[in-house]
Amino acid sequence: MILATRRKKPARKRRGRKRGAAARRRLRLKVSLYGLAIVVVAAAAALVWVDRDLVERFRQRQIAAPARVYSRPVEWFPGSPVDRQRAIETLRSIGYRQTKGKLSPGNFSVGNSRIDVATRAFEYSDAVTPADRVRVEFDGASIARITRRGVETSALTLDPVVIGSLADRRHEDREILRLHEVPDRFLEVLLMVEDRHFMSHPGIDPVAIIRALWNNILSGRVTQGGSTISQQLVKNLYLSSEQTLSRKAIEALYAIVLELHFDKHEILEAYINEVFLAQAGNRAIHGFGLGAEYFFGRSLAELDTADYALLVGMVKAPSAFNPRRHPERAVERRNVVLSILAEEGLIDESQLAALSKKPLGVVDAERGGSQSNAGFIDLVRRQVVERGVSDLQGVNELNVWSTLDPVVQRAAEDALAGTLSRIESQKNIPAGTLQGAIVVLRAENGEVVALVGDRRRGYAGFNRALDARRPVGSLLKPVIALTALESPRGYHLATPVEDAPLSIELKNGKTWSPGNYDGEFHGVVPLMTAIERSYNVASARLGLEVGVGPFVARLSQLALDETPSPFPSALLGAVEMSPLEVARLYLPFASGGLSFPPRAYVTATDGRRRVLSRNPSATRRLINPDTHYLVHFLLRGVVDRGTAQGVLGDFGRRMGLAGKTGTTDDFRDSWFAGYSGNYLAVVWVGRDDNRPTGLSGSTGALPVWRELMRSLPLRRAEFDVPGNVDWLTVDAVSGYRVGRGCDTALQVPFIDGGPVPPRGGCGATATVKRGDGNAFTRLLNRLFSGDEDAPSDRAWQQNGRR
Repeated sequence: MILATRRKKPARKRRGRKRGAAARRRLRLKVSLYGLAIVVVAAAAALVWVDRDLVERFRQRQIAAPARVYSRPVEWFPGSPVDRQRAIETLRSIGYRQTKGKLSPGNFSVGNSRIDVATRAFEYSDAVTPADRVRVEFDGASIARITRRGVETSALTLDPVVIGSLADRRHEDREILRLHEVPDRFLEVLLMVEDRHFMSHPGIDPVAIIRALWNNILSGRVTQGGSTISQQLVKNLYLSSEQTLSRKAIEALYAIVLELHFDKHEILEAYINEVFLAQAGNRAIHGFGLGAEYFFGRSLAELDTADYALLVGMVKAPSAFNPRRHPERAVERRNVVLSILAEEGLIDESQLAALSKKPLGVVDAERGGSQSNAGFIDLVRRQVVERGVSDLQGVNELNVWSTLDPVVQRAAEDALAGTLSRIESQKNIPAGTLQGAIVVLRAENGEVVALVGDRRRGYAGFNRALDARRPVGSLLKPVIALTALESPRGYHLATPVEDAPLSIELKNGKTWSPGNYDGEFHGVVPLMTAIERSYNVASARLGLEVGVGPFVARLSQLALDETPSPFPSALLGAVEMSPLEVARLYLPFASGGLSFPPRAYVTATDGRRRVLSRNPSATRRLINPDTHYLVHFLLRGVVDRGTAQGVLGDFGRRMGLAGKTGTTDDFRDSWFAGYSGNYLAVVWVGRDDNRPTGLSGSTGALPVWRELMRSLPLRRAEFDVPGNVDWLTVDAVSGYRVGRGCDTALQVPFIDGGPVPPRGGCGATATVKRGDGNAFTRLLNRLFSGDEDAPSDRAWQQNGRR
């Protein structure tokens, strides 16, 4: 028994071991099953998350287009001061091409004294204008007649162009095209080169993948991906551009998921608008629509097969095949694409030969829609936000219809950059140290047609036209004259003003002594001479007589949101303003006494042409017609007889130009504000570090202004003589009424019923009727001797040079 019992024990051990092994196997199986379940659940959850995330991001991306900003339409009328050459340049600047063949929209032909234009259909604000055929005939320097299909018409309006975008933080820009807007020929080229099986594959093309895999094995590295359009779209939207097998696998999975939720047309449309084509500074050019504008200055529908071949060929390597940087490579790549089209029968051999020899036809970056209008776009962005569209990226296809005139903008950019370079060379100023800004408004309505905030074209940094607030010097002297002429104390343009030494002892022990630009004093002079020749002392005396308080109140009413401190130095320009504020100040002078808020856009609409924001032009009369006519005479006198005469000369007199120079402390700021009948332009020149430039208003800003105005179609600045205004002959030296035989006689306007100068001899010395200079000085001493905060003698002397 014992033996028998002992023999059975090993059997029990073996059975125990077997049961333990089975248990362990069952445990491992359970663990494996649980693990597999967890993996499956996790994978399913990840797939669901990927699916939802991919779909949601795709839908959001489809509407994530930056707000497009359009220029104002070009408008021509019979009598417009536009000659044939200027008209040709204008048409080219907005993307029209000259041709000798049959006209199609976007083309024009030229005759001896005419231009035939096939206009494009276009939208501006909430209105649509159809395409048309128009003939423009010229009579020397102006348009004589406009006919539309043989019938005379009163105007020609040409389509606006995209001038930029209110780009998002990614600095990505694109021109959204709907698939029905894409030419069939372009779609044929695109699918033949990039994905010929696009309409039939499920997101990946196995044949292309196998071919690419075989080539990668032969090369020993990843050189081809076999990507479909769906895969390329996924890579552009969600993934990096690295060439790894894991990234390619994720790309394939994403492409399949994308095609499960969206049809081919949606995917193809998204790809056409998303593909990356170029980098323009900090602005990424996405989509074939914007690519066509950027490289050819025309819409995709206006390009031909060779242009399509270039754009599609660039997709493979946008930087390497950029036609501006690498034209030889671009031609080679374009011709490879053309050869593919010939092999597939889309073009014949003769077409291949002709298209392969064609020049690239690429326009320069500025005409191609680069953000050369950065300063103006900055103003548009601010005004759009101020008027209620706060989420610029939350609107489906936001379109902003601006007031910019591309021709004037280009002229302003050229005038600033070119003239500053010439001044630096002529004056031995270190190259690139001068800076400047220009604002141009339409004189009749205050629309901003050009704005330049930096001499560097396209610079999107500090915007001097809006944000550089600098002392304005003698630009405020016309406001002194306006305040005086409106005063009940009886001033007129020939009122004698004393330009003699003026010293005021202040309580702090300092002496306040303004001086003139030329270091001389000129005795008693007419009011108009004091302003036209920018005499500081005479202008200061006039302003002090009228009152600094009324002067700064009038200045605030004309241009400023806050009233400056009523220090006497304000009379000579110790008031800081931006170029846009100066333009607002001078607009009533240029418009006949009316005020308009300078506006940079008219309306903002969404993709359905619904108006989201309007920017109305509210009109106020700030100067009555009688007084305005007298101030306009003064500003014309600055050009005809005063500080601008030497620079503008016969050009200024012939065009009836008017304006005022301004220079500040130690020649730090150079200004000119002036106008023709149709444009008001303000120019500032200076240095960002506020160091002296050595330039006065007439040697710095005025030459820039002259070059700008010479390049524009100007109308004379003329206003109807108000019924209450009459003309008298006065001596320009003394201001006395004289006969026409006087050599210094001048016809001057006066308000009927108002004060007039006494009769006197030709060349006689005028006298100040309101008291002598010593009495006036004693009065000022009593007024300001207790002013501890009065500006320093230096500020009084320097601010307000010519």
